[in-house]
Amino acid sequence: MLFLTGATGYVGAHLLRRLAPAGQAVRALVLPSDPAADLPNGPVEVVRGDVTDLASYEADGAGVHAVVHSAALMLPNPPERIRRVNVEGTAALLRFAKRWGVRRFVYLSAVSAVYAETNSYGRSKAEAEALVAAAGLDHTILRPTMIYGPGGGLHFQKLVGLLRRAPLVFPMVGGGRARLQPVYIDDVVDAIEAVLREPRAVGKTYNVSGATVVRFSDLVDAILAETRLFRLKVPVPAALCAAIARIVAAAVPGSFLSPEAILGLAQDATLDYSELQRDCGYSPLPLAEGLKRALAPGGGRPA
Repeated sequence: MLFLTGATGYVGAHLLRRLAPAGQAVRALVLPSDPAADLPNGPVEVVRGDVTDLASYEADGAGVHAVVHSAALMLPNPPERIRRVNVEGTAALLRFAKRWGVRRFVYLSAVSAVYAETNSYGRSKAEAEALVAAAGLDHTILRPTMIYGPGGGLHFQKLVGLLRRAPLVFPMVGGGRARLQPVYIDDVVDAIEAVLREPRAVGKTYNVSGATVVRFSDLVDAILAETRLFRLKVPVPAALCAAIARIVAAAVPGSFLSPEAILGLAQDATLDYSELQRDCGYSPLPLAEGLKRALAPGGGRPA
């Protein structure tokens, strides 16, 4: 039995759709307020609870052999809420694993945990990584870069949505020079499945990135080409973008374009996946192929 958090999130939902039809028994932690009707058919048990509230799921560890922790709270949520879910929630889940003698623990972190300048989300992920590494379990930490695919992930879909809605001009934070390495959602799921199978993955932290390194400006060009849109890219200094974001955040609390988000957009987000490739046979999609699948109607990796 696999215990999965974040089962209705983008990564968790894709992992569940992969595991359930294959007959893998999964116990999925779902917030009481989240609908569970769209969970796939198969050996899936739903536990209604909150990862930060151990009492809400503490009794549900019987038969669990592994935990995959993909639940997280991202920007633009307030820093205190991000830390509560990402750090305190991870600490509670580690106590759950120890309570039931579950040795295997896979944690979904993020590239922002190792940014040169971290925002509140990145700091929460780095702190949670440290908790997992120090817990004494057979852990594996996975650090995905920007996740993309049909209908998600969050940052990719926000970017696509902004490009679709922009009337003509699209501002490029810092001139769009930041280097990215987007990773297709199926490759993230492949990585999770691979480390669960591979004994060499125990005790390791792996980078989960795509096959293509690209400047943010070139990623915008690729999305525009795939969606057959035209937008005039206008470079804007990162400092000016941050100043504008502070004004927007003050006027519209919870705006996605917050100063912390600008901090993330203005720096490189590339990671070397060679260790994951060597240990687990990881082989990610090139960006051009991934974008075709992500942006096409009904796109996805063929069976």
